[in-house]
Amino acid sequence: KKWDGKWRLVIFDIPEALQPSRDILRDSLINIGFVKVQNSVWAFPYDCEEFIFLLKTNFELGKKVLYLVVGKMENDKWLRREFGLQ
Repeated sequence: KKWDGKWRLVIFDIPEALQPSRDILRDSLINIGFVKVQNSVWAFPYDCEEFIFLLKTNFELGKKVLYLVVGKMENDKWLRREFGLQ
């Protein structure tokens, strides 16, 4: 895939009562290649909006999970290296 220069971020705030769903979400992000930026903040360089929508729908996470497309992120050099991007 060719990177368009935008980061896809998934941020979430899922309560302890929904820990199994939170764990499945986190494992799914790892499995498709997301990299943890901070606690509950994950980054990926390619479009995956439909995948995230399906996860949110299947696990009834709604507004507890946000998908963002970010044009600029400070100090992202390490993240570019993680994904082998220029």
